[in-house]
Amino acid sequence: MPDYDFSLVDAAIIDTQSNSQRVLREVLARLGMKRTAVHGSAQEAGEALTAATPDLILLDIDGEEPEALRLIRRLRNEPDTRNPYACIVATTWQPTPLLVMRVTNAGADDLLVKPVSPKKVQDRLAALIESRKKFVVTADYTGPDRRKSPREGAQVPLLDAPNTLRLKATNRWAHINARQLMAEANHFVNEQKLLRISVQVAFLIEFAATGLTARPPERMAVEHVARVPAFLDDLLRRLDDLSEPGPAESVAKSLKMMAERLRLHAESGAVAAEELESARSLARDLMQAVDSNRSLEAMMAEVAAAVTGYRTRLEQMAQAKAEAAKAAATGVQNAQVSGVRDDASIVS
Repeated sequence: MPDYDFSLVDAAIIDTQSNSQRVLREVLARLGMKRTAVHGSAQEAGEALTAATPDLILLDIDGEEPEALRLIRRLRNEPDTRNPYACIVATTWQPTPLLVMRVTNAGADDLLVKPVSPKKVQDRLAALIESRKKFVVTADYTGPDRRKSPREGAQVPLLDAPNTLRLKATNRWAHINARQLMAEANHFVNEQKLLRISVQVAFLIEFAATGLTARPPERMAVEHVARVPAFLDDLLRRLDDLSEPGPAESVAKSLKMMAERLRLHAESGAVAAEELESARSLARDLMQAVDSNRSLEAMMAEVAAAVTGYRTRLEQMAQAKAEAAKAAATGVQNAQVSGVRDDASIVS
């Protein structure tokens, strides 16, 4: 391992157990870290970390999983976070597949299994310094690229996120303009969020369309259109940060009202075809307003492909669930038959 200098690194430990806090702090101190903040809970750390600029965050998942995962998502996605690109390493005693998936989907860089040791932590830090994954930005996720295989459909550009841990550990911190680096990365994220949210909103409306016109409307369709306003709130908030929001702002506001009306009408059992078409038209207008350089045909093709792929996955999941239920029922039936045979042999 190269001879890194961690003396300038700002670290934060979030753990509900005082013994774990002590061990982690001692490990970081042995590696040369002199500036380590300790927090007893994710809630306690939330406000402090949003306003601060840590380079490394060690976050315990076991003590308060929902709150810890929410904190990761908040740090990665909230525009007011000072350093949304901090290296985040979750810690746990039991790395179940479900926990690994949840931590990854929240936006953490890595998951470290307890008990920790200087060697374990040192190896993880070396990986974050030398080979950290690039960031991907979607409508509801910002963080290290989660996919192991190439992405299908439209290619989403990746961000070589500012890695302040690397810059400080390799003594490059004094030679860069950190504020400009963050500003450029934030601009990229904001731009990508606007693009991806507009496509996501069009996808949700297009997917829900068939189910909303059914009698009665399908519950899944209602749930999907109900997600639209929250995405548009995020988009509008990000537009506020621009000097000139442009036509996207008025379109987004109109589409939000339309989506809310669609949900209300669907819950009462009636969605007019003309209202649905108006929502589709506004969704197309929003995509064009956000990305005027891309053809509407290309954007609609991306939405159509996403809807088709999603429906296929839902069908596959339903089929797998049905087959599992059938197999379970067959197993019970076979066990019952076997029991009857055993009884018969006893009687005979």
